[in-house]
Amino acid sequence: MTSAFARGLRQLRFDFPRYGIAAVALVFGVALIFGTLLTSKSINDQLSQGVGSLSGIGDVAVVPAIPGTTAPESAVRAIADLPGVATPIPTLARNSSVRPSGTLGAGHPLTVTGYPTTFNTELQRMTLELRGGLPAVNKPEALVPADVASRLGVDVDDSLVVASSDGTTQLRVVGVFNGKILGPLAYDNIFVDLSYAQMIFNQQGQVSRVDIQLAAGHSAERWQSEYSSSLPAQFKVQDTSALNSTLGPLITVVSLVLMIASCTVLGISVLLSATAFQSVLNARRLTYGVMRAVGARGSWLAAAVLCEAFMLTFACSVVGLGLGFGVSWILNQGLSSIGNIPPATVAVELWQVLLAILSGVAAGCAGAARAIVKVLRQAPLTAISPEVAERRSGQRLRAAVGIMLLVFGVGSYWLDSVVVKLVGFVLSLAAVGFLAPLILEATARLQIFKGWTGKAAAQRLRKHASLDSTTAIMGVVVCLGAALVIGVGSVKSAMMEQIARQFGADIQISSTTPITEELTERLGSIEMINRVSDTVWDRGALQFQGTSSQIAILAVDPNSYFAIAQLPWRRGSDGSAPLALEEGGAVIIPEALAVSRDISLGDTVRLDRAGKTLSLRLVGTFASLATGNQVVMSRDTAAELGITGSNGWNVEAKPGVDVTALRDQIADSVADIPGVSVITAAKMKERAESELGSYAGAAFGIVVLALSLGAVGAAGLFSVGVARREKEFGMLRAIGATHGDITRLVAVDAILLGIAALAGGLLVGQLAGWVLTQLVAGALGVTLSPTFTVLAFSGIAIVTLTALCLAAIGPSRRAARIEPVAALRAE
Repeated sequence: MTSAFARGLRQLRFDFPRYGIAAVALVFGVALIFGTLLTSKSINDQLSQGVGSLSGIGDVAVVPAIPGTTAPESAVRAIADLPGVATPIPTLARNSSVRPSGTLGAGHPLTVTGYPTTFNTELQRMTLELRGGLPAVNKPEALVPADVASRLGVDVDDSLVVASSDGTTQLRVVGVFNGKILGPLAYDNIFVDLSYAQMIFNQQGQVSRVDIQLAAGHSAERWQSEYSSSLPAQFKVQDTSALNSTLGPLITVVSLVLMIASCTVLGISVLLSATAFQSVLNARRLTYGVMRAVGARGSWLAAAVLCEAFMLTFACSVVGLGLGFGVSWILNQGLSSIGNIPPATVAVELWQVLLAILSGVAAGCAGAARAIVKVLRQAPLTAISPEVAERRSGQRLRAAVGIMLLVFGVGSYWLDSVVVKLVGFVLSLAAVGFLAPLILEATARLQIFKGWTGKAAAQRLRKHASLDSTTAIMGVVVCLGAALVIGVGSVKSAMMEQIARQFGADIQISSTTPITEELTERLGSIEMINRVSDTVWDRGALQFQGTSSQIAILAVDPNSYFAIAQLPWRRGSDGSAPLALEEGGAVIIPEALAVSRDISLGDTVRLDRAGKTLSLRLVGTFASLATGNQVVMSRDTAAELGITGSNGWNVEAKPGVDVTALRDQIADSVADIPGVSVITAAKMKERAESELGSYAGAAFGIVVLALSLGAVGAAGLFSVGVARREKEFGMLRAIGATHGDITRLVAVDAILLGIAALAGGLLVGQLAGWVLTQLVAGALGVTLSPTFTVLAFSGIAIVTLTALCLAAIGPSRRAARIEPVAALRAE
């Protein structure tokens, strides 16, 4: 084994350039895996510690059963009567916009949290590093964390202007404290008296959370297991294990996407490693044959190849670990800035290092497995015989497997399971890998190039499988790119359709908090406005036949709203659905929600919010992507659920009015209310198109990156293939072939390869795009239709052919420089 290790090390040093592509893929795969593990673990640990720090306020937290809503404060009494409860501490938290008094502008998005000031005695016992005092009962006073005070530029005795249900409310800063003591509870919060918070947000008698202090001798875990089922129906125990934070789902999604990307890169590295080791083994064919002929065992040679693979993959994994710290730092900074929390401290654990290294080593060794098996089976006399190119075999079997995979992949389009669609999408990509080499052979039979170089290249490709693996890889890459373009196009098309109809007002005004002040009357005094329709949104739960879905609620005035904007209807129309809303007892829901819950027009659904329930009849469905699971009902119906005020206004300008000038006038009119933004429809669409353009650009960037990776892989494989054909080229030069002939011979290979990869990739990519569209629609819970873009497909074709032609330049020039005498002397 020692001698096998030494030989493997020596061979790795000599042939390392041939492993370049596989090594790069392994390094990046390990870096992504390690960076993702570090980031998700460190931030989750920090948030867990923060949640744990809330035990200074309560041992157990309960929240409304419908996330995002409130529950009646009267139900807190029932919580107080449960065994083991010492003190329940109700709070009300509402998003708002805050700015220092005397300044103008939209303000800073913060959360205003009301707590019972009877709890001040408990707070004073905590080491808050407090400067000043604490808010008094029902007084316009605020307690502000030090980091928030620094961001606002205020201190004790300064005043704040807060967006409230009456438009604005002024609060005096009575205290500044170290927010880290309270952990996540203090992130982007200011604290006021509970009764005063209920007043300024028009939420009298409502709470959004209850912290429970348990009596001595009661543990949180045991209390939850014994009494959580005894909570009032409006409440449930907060799931701190899921980190009830806006950052928690983000970390989960980002971690999942990065792990998928990591596994994809490692999968590519397996393919490239297999190709690289196969090429290296073919280059050593004669050497291994001689060694076998003089007595070397196949197991010893195989052990040398295994040691070589292990050393290569281990070295790449170690380099990947180093890059993984950089990946973790970037993710940490990005997620922390999005979540407005301090960057987490990265702590490396042994299992993370071992998992990342094992992933890289396993991927590389899996790629070398075929080469190792071939060494074990290699016969001495066969190995030292003249080398011949690998001939095609099993074409019918390859075609049958490819067609079978394609049928299964496309068939998943009509199945409801997201997991089945994901498997179907992967099978579609695999089908291209089997079919693309067959298309290459068929393309070679067409004899597109009439010169002798074209005929020679075509004849060689018909008989030999030298470019099959490269064609398969490029076909999969093109298929993935085409499917991704279709998926991105479907999302963009659906979102733009909804924005064009639902957000069709000339100007839109929005507020961070519902306002009960008649802002509509203020807007009505502006001469350039023709019509104003105010809306309000909130959250609730929709129940149908025993299933419950969390939804957002948009309450509109049917008379004015549908005169300014419409919905992208799937069932219902501009006339029938608004009329049914006006009559009352009706609701319009997203098509995807209706399909997933098997709800039909005319069915009765139940809406729950803040302890109130309504039964409503479904009168229409619409395509929803920009607004998710948002249902639409009338203002009168929403009022029965306790949803009042307005936080959105759609404005229609009079004919001939300059919309930009009207926007400026409206902005001046509402400048005294923080948290109110004014935007024109044109600007909104421009912003949406810009964001979607960035989304599409990022996706197309992935396509270009994948195509580039395929081109680099093709260049490496071409180089190895050209090196193996030195004798062939030397003989051609000896019988009169010119430098240009050799260059064209290699270039024809690249062009035929590109045509075959494009033909298979684009054709199957359209089918895979259908599946991917439904996969995305199912994951997002929306309705999408596949969108085909000729321009995007043309771009893929141009990038593929250009990349392959560029990849052929180096090998063809090296082939053209081969001297006949030198090549023949090697014979």
